[in-house]
Amino acid sequence: MNWYFLFKALHIIGFVSWFAGLFYLVRLFVYHREAWEMDPDLADGPILRKQYHVMESRLYRIIQSPALILTLIGGIGMLSINPAWLKMPWMHLKLSLVFMLIIYHFSCARHIKSLKENARGLSSFGYRLYNEVPTLILIAVVMLAVWKNLSGLWIGLATLLLLGILFFIAARLYKRKREKN
Repeated sequence: MNWYFLFKALHIIGFVSWFAGLFYLVRLFVYHREAWEMDPDLADGPILRKQYHVMESRLYRIIQSPALILTLIGGIGMLSINPAWLKMPWMHLKLSLVFMLIIYHFSCARHIKSLKENARGLSSFGYRLYNEVPTLILIAVVMLAVWKNLSGLWIGLATLLLLGILFFIAARLYKRKREKN
């Protein structure tokens, strides 16, 4: 049996599932935050807030956290088979970005708790921007993993910068459009 390919498959399945969860969870935060801004005389706000909390909690516990673990198992397995990668600068940067994603993952748990209790914290626009963080990290990680050197990083950084600017502009335009309606 080729253990490297098994770990690689687990790693890919894990990070695809993990990112799907990250993207969807923070989108739920946007809607949850907006439910706090609803007219207090309407009964919909509390009902929606309760439902969003259930959805967020289940997504985090049942999909996102196991996917994070699967990603780490696959990645650690591949590194144990190819320990020379740990001496390469591109891997140091990739692992640093993964560490940032893990911090982001755990920060989402804090936001789940915060949104359940009150409307303090980020605005819905703030959550829209917060939702772009894993996208930008994903781009950098993929560029590093594909090129396996720091020259891929420059392409990744240029892509990150361009997409970061485009995401910010798109979020601003969307915010203006929503405010007009």
